[in-house]
Amino acid sequence: MRQLIAVMVIMSISAPAFAAQQSASPAIEAAAFQHMAAGIPLGTRVRVQTTAGRRLTATLMNVTDETIIVKRDSRVPEPALSIRFDELSSLKRQEKRGIGLGKALGIGVAAGGGAMLTLFLIFLSIED
Repeated sequence: MRQLIAVMVIMSISAPAFAAQQSASPAIEAAAFQHMAAGIPLGTRVRVQTTAGRRLTATLMNVTDETIIVKRDSRVPEPALSIRFDELSSLKRQEKRGIGLGKALGIGVAAGGGAMLTLFLIFLSIED
């Protein structure tokens, strides 16, 4: 009996949350993408996915009322692409991750130098 009451209480609490979730219409979603794209500074690298399934990483060049204009970074020059907001399924700013080679080398050299200095000072203290 307790389990039945517990299940009933959980269902009554969670039912309004499930009922409140609705999918957005394409027009509302396009307006949300337009608002989000307007907040991204021009020249920023973005990751774009279209509703057709095409994915690309490009530089944001311009944002209009109906489209974004992006340019892919490739070895062979390509023309800029104009993508309508109603064709977007994902638009994300690409963040740099990790450390570069120079920073890794600097950390390694500093750690090695610190270790060598420590060993040298230990050697000097033992000699006395």
